[in-house]
Amino acid sequence: MARIALLIHETPTLEDSNCLRFARELDKSGYSPDILFIDSLRLLAGRVTANAFSWRSHLKPGSPMPRSAECEIDHDVIWILGLGNRENFLDKYQLLYALPERCKIVNSLDAIMHLNSKYYLASQGDQFPSPETYASNSAEELIGIVKANEGKWIVKPPAGSLGRDVYLTHDRDSQLTMIIKKLCGTDSSRYAMLQRYVPEIEQGEKRVLVAGGRVIGQYLRRPWGDHRTNITAGAKTEPCDLSEAEHGYCTKLAEQILSKGAWFAGLDLVYPWLIEVNVINPGGITTIDRLTGCDLSQKVVEAVMTTLDQVRLP
Repeated sequence: MARIALLIHETPTLEDSNCLRFARELDKSGYSPDILFIDSLRLLAGRVTANAFSWRSHLKPGSPMPRSAECEIDHDVIWILGLGNRENFLDKYQLLYALPERCKIVNSLDAIMHLNSKYYLASQGDQFPSPETYASNSAEELIGIVKANEGKWIVKPPAGSLGRDVYLTHDRDSQLTMIIKKLCGTDSSRYAMLQRYVPEIEQGEKRVLVAGGRVIGQYLRRPWGDHRTNITAGAKTEPCDLSEAEHGYCTKLAEQILSKGAWFAGLDLVYPWLIEVNVINPGGITTIDRLTGCDLSQKVVEAVMTTLDQVRLP
């Protein structure tokens, strides 16, 4: 029986999340899932361990988080469903890199480091068409770019998430200097990213879930109250379909990111622009279930595990 480790951020109670739904489906499919807390990763006498508990079929949303105990990570598959504390991300990344080579990691460490990076996507326009993009830790440089180019720009932290610190600005914005200097920091210790505003986003951005190199499902997020399409920022969600062109485009993207080690991801699409690829616990499963009554968890688990079986490790 294959052992699967699901790495999550610890919370007081179990949430209706990818972790709970995937653990349930893995258990039904004959796998042996354990839940591990990513912020407890450590190295003890050459062994990578974490606090963990074994999945139990009676667990449901709202259940108290079961008591955990130290567990050596020597599972067949490690599925990363959260990065936990961002400040020690590099330490945890390196601890995961130290796992035995036979452990298969979903998504691969390369995919987590690079596909989740807005830099990589913006530099690979032939594969991942993105709006015009700039990034720098020099506030003056970025301010100069905006002032020299008419039109609207999105400015944000490259490693941000959930719509935090995402601003809409333009060359005549009285707040432009303040916004960019805030993001870069007074000592220029942080990077900020500029991205040409895509007006089509006003009609909505599609979150497309892909797994195992194919499209699994999608929904539409419409901005509400401001320019952001993040649900946490108040965006409205609704069911949607993909056009034939969008479906073909997303299938091609799914195959491309699968070849780079991403078995499960969320594509943020404003066709023909790829705004972002989410490879760390992409949201959408619970939203699609709420909107349509269709739980895609089984399809995701099936697609990931089937494709993963075909991966040859060194």
